[in-house]
Amino acid sequence: MRTRRRRHNSKPGQNLDSFLDILTNTVGVLMFISLFVTLIAVEADSIVKTPLASETKKTARFFEIRENKVTYLNDQQVGEAMDTVVGNLPSCNKPDFDLDTESASYLSGMQFYKSCVQNRANRLINFRTQTEFYDVTMVDARSFTMRYDPIPNKLGENPEEFNLADSKFNQVLAELDPQKDYLAFIVRPDSFSSFRAAREQAWGQNFQVGWEPHKTEAPIVFGSGGRAIGVQ
Repeated sequence: MRTRRRRHNSKPGQNLDSFLDILTNTVGVLMFISLFVTLIAVEADSIVKTPLASETKKTARFFEIRENKVTYLNDQQVGEAMDTVVGNLPSCNKPDFDLDTESASYLSGMQFYKSCVQNRANRLINFRTQTEFYDVTMVDARSFTMRYDPIPNKLGENPEEFNLADSKFNQVLAELDPQKDYLAFIVRPDSFSSFRAAREQAWGQNFQVGWEPHKTEAPIVFGSGGRAIGVQ
């Protein structure tokens, strides 16, 4: 009797390991995206929404909001104090290079010139002034960079205070011109609610507003090029 041979399947079996790996990774990514979107939706109410900055020819008037209180930097006053110092600096004239560089008159003139330049530099480096809320010091005389340090125990006004008709905030706004000036707020992380209130008040008086967040411990430093907070 002829025996029947069992046929062996020569086709390789399908290996689904790679497919399962891809499927698992895809599901994981989708879950991560879903979680991220959920977190964004939950935190949406706490995000300060502001439009993109736009160009303006108006002058920025800077305010800081920290501990939910508004203070005016008054960099205009600081600039005027600096102009006074610069205007009173001595004139330093280099000796005429046509003179004999080995002559006594040239050497004496060069020594006087170097002393004069050093005197100018020292007076700039040691520049100090004070506004109502800030001690202002020169930190780099080459770029006229100045740091604004809050005066202890002078924290400005909270929303209840700056909403009053005779508040310092309203007094400053009364001295400014909405056609020429706009308000630039430097906002600390703990003070977004006060920023919103101050912004609403500024808008109510027809001022344009710009702002930027600032870390809690980061100092306020202005250079000769000013500070770029555009109208938003």
